[in-house]
Amino acid sequence: MKRLLRPVALVLVMALLAGGAYGLSGGDSLVSLRYLTETFFPQAVQAGEEAADRALEETYDRARDQLAAVQGGQTGESAGGLYSETLQQREWSDGQTITLTTGAGLLMLQGTATATHTGAVVDVTDGTELPSGGMLASGHRYLVGEGTTAQITVLSGYATLGVQGGYALSGGVADPTPFFDVSRNDWFYEPVGYAYENGLFSGLEEHRFGPNEPMTRAMLMTVLYQLAGAPEEELNGAQVQLTDVADGMWYAPYVRWGVAQGIATGTGDGAFNPDGRVTREQLAVLLYSFGANYLGVEMSLGADLSPYGDLEESSTWARQALSWAVAEGIISSTSGTERLLSPQRNASRAEVATMLRAFAEKI
Repeated sequence: MKRLLRPVALVLVMALLAGGAYGLSGGDSLVSLRYLTETFFPQAVQAGEEAADRALEETYDRARDQLAAVQGGQTGESAGGLYSETLQQREWSDGQTITLTTGAGLLMLQGTATATHTGAVVDVTDGTELPSGGMLASGHRYLVGEGTTAQITVLSGYATLGVQGGYALSGGVADPTPFFDVSRNDWFYEPVGYAYENGLFSGLEEHRFGPNEPMTRAMLMTVLYQLAGAPEEELNGAQVQLTDVADGMWYAPYVRWGVAQGIATGTGDGAFNPDGRVTREQLAVLLYSFGANYLGVEMSLGADLSPYGDLEESSTWARQALSWAVAEGIISSTSGTERLLSPQRNASRAEVATMLRAFAEKI
């Protein structure tokens, strides 16, 4: 629909251009090119865009009112008694289903949600129909068509949506994660949920887990400390001195604990490199060391790594840990078509959560 309204913007731009040309013909004709490109044209385009947005808003409101009239003014009651006067945003949680009927509107803002319906749901922003089972697009507004019931199901830990009109609400998981960027469609959904529920991970922000962000050596020490059960006496007793770990840093106690327990070692010359990114082979080594040196578990299993096409890319000091991690199912191939360890690739936060879950369940 917005595509259809864009000509309105073009008409206004042309009108402004015509007015500008008329003004020039009756007065000073010496107008700089800089004025035209940096002032006149941007203002004209902005005016056209604002007019198109106003027209879109008016069209949406008229369509909503007409559809509500079709329902005989009973939208709220027919949808189950809940009603929202405006599209003001609010948070919905994982697994909740919002049922909307004819004339109801929806504004998708953050998170992931899908819509199933029996008739027509119009993407007002694009002027297209959303197929049943389709994903809602962030920043798009939707309108439920005549004779249609639509069910909006939240797939991420949390989502921000605005609902206008009558609706019913059902479902929802007991303890959802707070993350907008972790969805049931993601391969790491369950591992991240496990790590969050067990206090191993927190988000980079309140609603952002950052699944594809790298894991640093300092971050990993805090995670392993939580995996160990947060032993406070060990934490307070760790007196290891490292040249690049200052006392006031948030991670200092956890890094010192990890080194004192023999889980991690420095990078040479008394340094630890706390901001260094953890590679997949380093993660395998640290988990192996955590099991052997801290938990006292016999790490006897091993897998033949020769079928992995990139084995030669791994460090010789990491191969025993990699063999163990593959045998335990803690590390798997990074390719669906061939066996690859990707040992030098940075481990993402999602990968760390996945390996930690497998480690905790098997070791």
